[in-house]
Amino acid sequence: MKRIGLIGGVSPESTALYYQDINLKIRNRLGGYNNAHMIIHSVNFAEYNAAHLAEDWDFIQSGFVDATKGLDASGADFIALACNTLHTVADAIKSATDKPFLHIVDCCADRLIQANRRRPALLGTAFTMQDHYFSDQLMEIAQLPVLLPDLDVQTELSRIIFEELTIGVVKPESISFYVETVRDLADKGADSVILGCTELGMLLNDENCPLPSYNTAQIHCDAIVEAALA
Repeated sequence: MKRIGLIGGVSPESTALYYQDINLKIRNRLGGYNNAHMIIHSVNFAEYNAAHLAEDWDFIQSGFVDATKGLDASGADFIALACNTLHTVADAIKSATDKPFLHIVDCCADRLIQANRRRPALLGTAFTMQDHYFSDQLMEIAQLPVLLPDLDVQTELSRIIFEELTIGVVKPESISFYVETVRDLADKGADSVILGCTELGMLLNDENCPLPSYNTAQIHCDAIVEAALA
């Protein structure tokens, strides 16, 4: 089994989900008491959230480069980042190691192509929805344009992520807001929805989502497990 190098902490909630999901998938595949060989470099979310809000990409890039080099030196066979938004600095991570880097958008694109999706909606932080790093890469890889919520809706979606989900708070009214947002996007022509934030599985799932959903955290974990067992 290959050794996973995971950059986490952004947020701790999503990192815990990655740890649990990866180990469960490994156990289901191999049976018995098997679990993943995994090294996690967990950064301080407060520092990285503040840097993100201040658009201090040098701080984020430097920190993730250091994390990548540490994981590499500790024997990781490949690297993954347990966060959608901060994949903005993915190129710096790739440049810091000669080990493979599993990009979350690449993994999501593969799944959408397999399902023959044509018009996915994208939900996530305001940055993920507005910066275009996710949508541009999805277009480049899969030629899939994404449908976005209105700007005022994006603001509320992002607030829920940062003020609630990243600290483990799940409110019924927030679930309802996300469900109604997806329903509105379906009315506008979306044939599926990308959960483009690693915490969004805390709110939306196959049972309550009005559209077929693609949970990027789960998809990423699937790819990590496949790489570990290859």
